[in-house]
Amino acid sequence: MKPTTVGIIVAVVLIVVFAGAFGYVDYMNAKTNANYQNAVNTANGFKPNAVLGDAFEHWDYIAIENTTLVASQYLPNATLTWIGGPLSGTYKGISSINNTWNKFFSLWSAVWLYTVNPPVTSVSGNTAQVTAPVQFVVTPYGVNNTVEYINVSYTLDFLKSGTSFYIYNEVWHITGTGVIAHIPQQVLTQEVEASAFEHWDYIAIENSSLLSPEYASNATLDWIGGPLTGTYSGVSSIISTWDKFFNLWSAVWFYTISPPSVSVMGRTATVTSENQFILTPTTANNTVEYLNISYSITYYRVSGTYLITHEVWHIVGTGYISTNQMADEYNQVEALAFSHWNNIAIENLTLVMEQYAPNAVLHWVNSTLNGTYTGYSEINATWNKFFTAWIAVWFYSEEPPMITVKGDMAYVNATVQFVVQKNSTTFDYINVSYQIVYQNMGFNVKTGQFQYQIVNEVFNVLGGSPKPLSDL
Repeated sequence: MKPTTVGIIVAVVLIVVFAGAFGYVDYMNAKTNANYQNAVNTANGFKPNAVLGDAFEHWDYIAIENTTLVASQYLPNATLTWIGGPLSGTYKGISSINNTWNKFFSLWSAVWLYTVNPPVTSVSGNTAQVTAPVQFVVTPYGVNNTVEYINVSYTLDFLKSGTSFYIYNEVWHITGTGVIAHIPQQVLTQEVEASAFEHWDYIAIENSSLLSPEYASNATLDWIGGPLTGTYSGVSSIISTWDKFFNLWSAVWFYTISPPSVSVMGRTATVTSENQFILTPTTANNTVEYLNISYSITYYRVSGTYLITHEVWHIVGTGYISTNQMADEYNQVEALAFSHWNNIAIENLTLVMEQYAPNAVLHWVNSTLNGTYTGYSEINATWNKFFTAWIAVWFYSEEPPMITVKGDMAYVNATVQFVVQKNSTTFDYINVSYQIVYQNMGFNVKTGQFQYQIVNEVFNVLGGSPKPLSDL
């Protein structure tokens, strides 16, 4: 890949893993049944997507500089070949590979990544390979007002062990490096905003291990409202509080009612926002509730990284989106809709596609993707085109979705706003009149819930094209 001069790219890419089963209720006959074989063929068709998801997850773990998560993806006898730069060499085994990544992470105070072209994925039996040109945008330690790039020709070879693919060979081939620019104030503001969204995403996926490194050692969390009211000082106390919060809810989603307000002065930065968290209580899985939060986060920049020094979680409103008396199906469909939009926001093609029935239809209206797309392959390709257009995506809706359940069918209608980042300086919004039709495919004994799949979806772009965020 030729060296590319780009703007500062702050990409928040999160891999959100939802527990669940991809069941084929209609294919429970003997393995000789033709329908069963069709289902197997369909499942095999998704192997490249699963492996591609593992590859993006690997690059995301590199971007967040988390050696523990990176190491979890290798087989014990894996090999890392590094070509170019001071780390050139061949490293065998987890210990040697870990040491190499730690040396790489020690060079940079911040890392982001993007791919210029979609990766190429191939799967053959229990082996798979992903190749891609990947660019890492990095901020060096000791030169925190400079942004550099590293162009890498990437190869990942996977081997299936049990039910998952693991890396057994990796090639990091540096094909170009250079300085992009000094960091202007506007870029620092975007970096802080990205850190805030990353923080809220980690809360949404209920991951304490990802939250912990975001705090300074002397950080303070002020919790106002509800059973966790109090002031918590120090990382240990703060993470313990988050764990208590996560134990209350079996699922969490969030959105911002309006874009956050960000100010940066020297090393200190402040983010204020009005957020709504949608939750399913652990003790009442047939209920969906909301928490309205007046949010404030204070950051301090240390060695090129913004760490949280003070956080205020102020509950200003709570209530039911649905009540305990409403049918489980209603709540499950609502949760599925939010999950679908959240998976679109994190641009995770694998998770987005899991909800579709094999014969699903996607109608895209009023945009460059206009058309009617039928079946997994066409829908998958369409979402991939959408994700390729944006560095980062967020979503929110001003009103709860309207949900109707009739027999085996469920209907979701909502106006959803997607905030999209095109490049380092361009943030747009897309207002979408959204319609999803789910079909109940039967009760899934593994999950204890009815199995709903999308059979029809309408993505109607209001106004016909993205609009500048400044117009709001």
